[in-house]
Amino acid sequence: MSYKKHITSIISIIISISCLYLFYREVHSFNVFFSQIQNTKYLYILIATILLCITVFFRSLRWNILLGGDRNLHSLFKIQMIGYFGNNILPFRAGEILKSYLIGEKDNISKSYALGTVIIERFLDMVMLLFFAMVCFFISPIYKIGNIPLYYLLVIILITIVLFILFFVALSKFFGKIHIVELFFEKLSEVYKSLTFTQFFYANIYGVIIWLIYWINVILIFEAFNISIEFYQSLIILVVASVINSIPSLPGALGTFHLGVGITITGLNIVESNSIESLTTVLHLYGYLSLTIIGLYYFMIDRTVGIGQIGKILKD
Repeated sequence: MSYKKHITSIISIIISISCLYLFYREVHSFNVFFSQIQNTKYLYILIATILLCITVFFRSLRWNILLGGDRNLHSLFKIQMIGYFGNNILPFRAGEILKSYLIGEKDNISKSYALGTVIIERFLDMVMLLFFAMVCFFISPIYKIGNIPLYYLLVIILITIVLFILFFVALSKFFGKIHIVELFFEKLSEVYKSLTFTQFFYANIYGVIIWLIYWINVILIFEAFNISIEFYQSLIILVVASVINSIPSLPGALGTFHLGVGITITGLNIVESNSIESLTTVLHLYGYLSLTIIGLYYFMIDRTVGIGQIGKILKD
């Protein structure tokens, strides 16, 4: 099976490098490119970064509900950050597996149960993505992004949900005899049956808050470049960026994010062509760097959920 992993890795690398080349070849002057980044309003980027960390807190609240509602929120927050760190530096979104293992070790719960809650968490994100895509479809005064019909987003998201399930089927090899498809539906049913109406309500409210903050952050990054953007345009960019994260590529959607979001911004005619590369780069880096650095910090210094637990993994 190792050769299949190598082939998948090679394909991901080729996709990312190709996308980066296609994206940055449009930069005619890197002096102008870096000058535009240096002249951004960093206060807006700082606010967006703080809000991004707040979404991780709300993710921890939602995950706590899925785990039974009696976990330490600070520990969940740190594990969520470590998960982002893992996703941003490791292939195949391995940070999700890392999260499952760490919470399992720390709270002495079944790794399969922990993985089941992570699967449900990601499924809820997909549902939210579909919801916001439908909102985007109904509030947008345009029906195309360039030459691409807007309803294609809904089709792509439905395909993404299928790929999401298939992705966790592939991950089952990391967990031996666990049948991930059966686990998915079993845990989905188990969790929802155990949830009270109030818990179910708050789990979904947290999801809405998370995605609303993502939406606000897109607007803030554009404001950092002194660019006004319509609500529907920022929502389209958010939906496209979220879908792109499911495309096989290097960790952190390197390359695919840049090209996909860059094409979207171009199709929406929001900014001048010579600003698209710098704007898209910052839109990617503010989240990638902040979550990776904070996750690395917790991974290195916290022996209860970080590198201390990894030592146990290596021994096992």
